[in-house]
Amino acid sequence: MRYPFGLVLDSARHLASRKFRGDKKIPILLTLDPLGASVSPCCGGNGNGAGASLQRDMLTVEQCLAAMNECDTPLVAVWGGEPLDYPEIARLTREILERGKHLFLCTDGTRIRRHLHMIPPYTNFFWNIYLNGTEQVHDARTGRPGMFAEALDGVKAAKNAGFFVLITTTICPDTDIRDVAALYEKLHEMHVDGYMLSPHYPAQKLCRNSAAVFHEKMRQKFREAGELLSDYNLLTSPIYLEYLRGERELDCCSWGSPVYGPQGWAAPCHVLNYGYEPHYKTLVEKTVWENFGRGMNPPCEPCASHTGYETAALLGVNPKAGDFWKMLAWQFGGNLGEKRERAGRA
Repeated sequence: MRYPFGLVLDSARHLASRKFRGDKKIPILLTLDPLGASVSPCCGGNGNGAGASLQRDMLTVEQCLAAMNECDTPLVAVWGGEPLDYPEIARLTREILERGKHLFLCTDGTRIRRHLHMIPPYTNFFWNIYLNGTEQVHDARTGRPGMFAEALDGVKAAKNAGFFVLITTTICPDTDIRDVAALYEKLHEMHVDGYMLSPHYPAQKLCRNSAAVFHEKMRQKFREAGELLSDYNLLTSPIYLEYLRGERELDCCSWGSPVYGPQGWAAPCHVLNYGYEPHYKTLVEKTVWENFGRGMNPPCEPCASHTGYETAALLGVNPKAGDFWKMLAWQFGGNLGEKRERAGRA
């Protein structure tokens, strides 16, 4: 199994029950930003917003749990700035897991060793660590020398303690995929369980022509990634990867992966930073979703975020014949922590 069986089963049950009820917009992943410091992963940062100025207000654990009740999803992520800086992160983590959710705690990895005591290694808990290349590349991306070594120490500590560890890498137009492959080979030796690829969202505004050039560079990078990284347990779905390679179109479904922080629900998504809604239901009902997505809204033009487009792939939006079997084969064709050997390789 590419993901743990329990996560796959709970997600399938969730989707089936919501579709049986006739729901059209089904949330699958809730992202909590208790520090109010989420930013889009980019090449100038470490991928999880570390270094962003923290807001004075932060969510209480009770507010986080209320948001979970309001937007019921089987998957929950905690991110924004460095979530391990959140004073009640241990309690929040335990409360989420005790409710049977599958939790991804997104971190730069440098503080993991100091927080391993906060919970035992649950089978539905994942450390999600951002690493954007080997030591020289990652430290240059983050602007913090020594950060790669600290993150790697966190990976080792978490794996030695028996936790699931996932790695997210932001792919930029200038990313050397061979360097990412070298990183994954090193991490494979440490028994990392899986790898996620995230496309860069440029901070500067792009005109339509510039966006077209940007997307072609990104598509080429993901074509290279398909060649060089496919042996590893990639957790990025094959349908989303087809979209990233320019082989198919998907609609943005950011309503399926909402972000909740101290100001409310990011509307329509955290990438655009347009504003907030007080309730998830209000977010879904008031937003004119047809106005957002590539070709509909200029700031959306360079976006290929997993928040909107991998969500579409997982929810079966824009389906093609054979997609179900493709996803099934992908799920059962992976193996947590294992590297698939290509046929004919010595």
